[in-house]
Amino acid sequence: MIRFLLFTVGIAVVVSLGLLIDTQSQAPASRPSPPSRPVEIFALGRIEGRCPEIELRPELEGRVVEVFVEEGQQVEANEIILQLDDRQYLQQVALAEAELELAEARLDRLVNGSHQQDRLEAAALCRAKEAELRRAQRTWNRIVELRKTNAVSQQKADDQQMAVAAITAELQAAQARLERLQAKARPDEVRIEMAHINAAKAGLELAKVQLQRTQLRAPSAVQVLAINTEIGELTGPEATEPAIIMADTRQLNVRAFIEELDAPRVKIGMTGRIRIDGLPDREFTGRVIRLSPHMSRKQLWSDHPTERLDTKTREVWLELEETQDLLVGLRVDVTLDPGSGTGSSAELARMED
Repeated sequence: MIRFLLFTVGIAVVVSLGLLIDTQSQAPASRPSPPSRPVEIFALGRIEGRCPEIELRPELEGRVVEVFVEEGQQVEANEIILQLDDRQYLQQVALAEAELELAEARLDRLVNGSHQQDRLEAAALCRAKEAELRRAQRTWNRIVELRKTNAVSQQKADDQQMAVAAITAELQAAQARLERLQAKARPDEVRIEMAHINAAKAGLELAKVQLQRTQLRAPSAVQVLAINTEIGELTGPEATEPAIIMADTRQLNVRAFIEELDAPRVKIGMTGRIRIDGLPDREFTGRVIRLSPHMSRKQLWSDHPTERLDTKTREVWLELEETQDLLVGLRVDVTLDPGSGTGSSAELARMED
């Protein structure tokens, strides 16, 4: 009986081992796994206008005499928003205008020639010198005859000869002056005066440009976000803080900073969810409209202990569908859905534009 039981147990063990080996030798049946949903992309971002904030500084250093805007005010393109003390530059414009007027007057005088009175005076002087020369020559002729009989000293003869030479030179100078007054302006003289006029015009335009730089104007239709100067303070291009900070808030966007590992997966047209700590009960939506073509240093950081601080990020711009209660510069959390991007050629062309 015991032998029969042992035999039966042995047979069962052998059969079990055979079944186990057969089962392990067969290839497992392949079953298609359900497609996994793409991992969402998380990023930090901030609210901004159609472009980053515009920091304005006057092109000249000067003292502020008037501020024409207030924080939050909407201004139009080319509207004056700040005025510096311009008294010095007004005088420079007046001086340049006077120099231009003087140069034009010199050209007119050259083209018109001398006054008639100057010509008459020069002609009269020539006639006087001619008469004086004739008298001196007659005296010299008499002295020459008297010298033949030694009736006149050699000294007197020499003095009269020098007098004739001096009067002759004076007559030649008077005749040259008369010819100069009667002559027309030469082309080279006109060109010289024209060059003086052009130089004066350039100086006037430069003075006007400097005067215009005392006014700070809005580059486009924007909203004033901050005013960092007051009347009486000095400001200029080297000021530590910009005088005025502005932004185009007609359309608010989100600029998100995608870290290196997720940057290649972002596409034009991706939809995103935007959450803000200050508005915990609301969720905003947006759509990727522009991608940066390069990576740059990280600009926003969270408080998460595992966050990498030395990583680079790719800037991505999302156009918001709703903008109520949003402020420029507000920090947001962005979640992008990788399965929603189209990346069509038309949208890529829009991105490049």
